[in-house]
Amino acid sequence: MSTQSGGATWALRVHAACDWVLWSLTMNALRLVFTLAGGVVLGAAPAAVAAADLTRRRLRGELFSTMREFLGVWRREFLRANAVVAPALAVATLLATRAIALITAGAADPASVLVMVAAGFAFTLTATLVPLYVHYDLPLRRYVIVASQWLLRNLAHGVVLLAAGVLIGAASAGLPGLLPLVSIGAWLSLSTALCIAFFTANDTAVAEQIAPVPATAGKAV
Repeated sequence: MSTQSGGATWALRVHAACDWVLWSLTMNALRLVFTLAGGVVLGAAPAAVAAADLTRRRLRGELFSTMREFLGVWRREFLRANAVVAPALAVATLLATRAIALITAGAADPASVLVMVAAGFAFTLTATLVPLYVHYDLPLRRYVIVASQWLLRNLAHGVVLLAAGVLIGAASAGLPGLLPLVSIGAWLSLSTALCIAFFTANDTAVAEQIAPVPATAGKAV
């Protein structure tokens, strides 16, 4: 009985892993199509937001038409996503490109190290900002501020996000075929799943801290 149960558990895990690979492939394709649909510059931010929004809903167990919902979110959030996410995405992309060039060249001077650190922070901030945007309802001007504050207060979570990004980047560099097919979709799915878990745990901890203390708390029984 235990052997059969263990086999069933592994089968479910393999099925779930394959399901998420398929999801990453789908998000990668849709993100590419809708980034191009917005002329790249204006399409990237709403496409990233749509991917994060659908991944969040999928984590909640919702069922929906992926193509139709992706298009709906992309259209609905087009202006807002470009106002909030696009600037951070542009800065992170520019800094990351420069940092990769410096790392490839073996640069180790203080200015180069500063650029690399800035790139790491901008990359992690953007990775936090997109899920935060789809998870919380805030005034537009507050998203970047709140994402920065959250990241600075939760450096360990930021390190996890950065490590996940580096891992996917290294895998993409080692297997170039991954980049156009799955890498971006895998990153959007993984960063969203991690951030939603972080946000949920943080919200639970805050709720427990502000919960009313029972009248008998602290008294000897």
